Amino acid sequence: MEIGQDALQTLSAVLREGTFEAAATVLHITPSAVSQRIKALEHSVGRVLVRRTKPVRATRDGEVLVRLAEQWELLVTEAGQELAGSADGPPGTDRPLVHLPIAANADSLATWLLPALADFHRNHAAAVEVRRDDESRNSEYLRTGEVLGAITSIPDRIRGCRVQPLGSMRYLPVATPDFLATWMPDGPTDAALARAPMMLFDRSDQLQRDVLRILTDTPGDPPGVYIPGSVEYHRAIELGMGWGAAPTVQIAGALADGRLVRFTDRHVDVPLYWQYWTVSSPLLTALTDYIADAAATHLDPVGHLSPQARAPR
Repeated sequence: MEIGQDALQTLSAVLREGTFEAAATVLHITPSAVSQRIKALEHSVGRVLVRRTKPVRATRDGEVLVRLAEQWELLVTEAGQELAGSADGPPGTDRPLVHLPIAANADSLATWLLPALADFHRNHAAAVEVRRDDESRNSEYLRTGEVLGAITSIPDRIRGCRVQPLGSMRYLPVATPDFLATWMPDGPTDAALARAPMMLFDRSDQLQRDVLRILTDTPGDPPGVYIPGSVEYHRAIELGMGWGAAPTVQIAGALADGRLVRFTDRHVDVPLYWQYWTVSSPLLTALTDYIADAAATHLDPVGHLSPQARAPR
């Protein structure tokens, strides 16, 4: 079996761009040349590597080689920095930046993760790309080789990856005093929760429905207000559009000055894990350290999880 760098780069480009034509544009070759490279690679490994759909999708065998392609690109770029004598120290205009794609959930990105990434950028010649999605899709990004690390809510190790516990993010059901006076004058009764507008991140937001289920034995189907952005979701609660469960780290100030009120002692704790490629990369190791240090500062220990732990937004 022979696997060349050009073939791996072509496979990666096809899956990243979605079509042979778009990959050809990026690689500055013809679509026919792209097709020939993919066919030659499939013949060499004796496996079908891509599904010829729109967009093109990797088969399970293709995912293995995509991860190899991305790891190869990362290591080659880092080696180039080291040979140029610029592997250590802060970035500068004369230093090539290494592309580091990762995946994260929206609430982590809106609270504790972004400052950690900014600190990493200030001290390393790297350009981080963040894919924002829920934990199930984040895991899929890792499996397909589209990212080199992901924040997930499941500890199950993905093939070729390490798992590092980060801590847990606590979600508290909150609302404004005016909202509670209007919709829950007698507290969060079953009847009140069935009719009070409930904030949801999007149509796949199971965390909010999990919170509703721990608040009432008859959750019903309350009116849903959908705000698909972590910061905007929090702001919508503050504006009285509905009640919702928000991370403690995000609403501490609003709770302290009374803009939001916690109307129950129930909560949901969500475990978070950093899964990343098993590859000898100084930059990936450094990024892991920055993420772990930030998580240790802002998240609760994983051992403090409640039995209602669910996937993060």
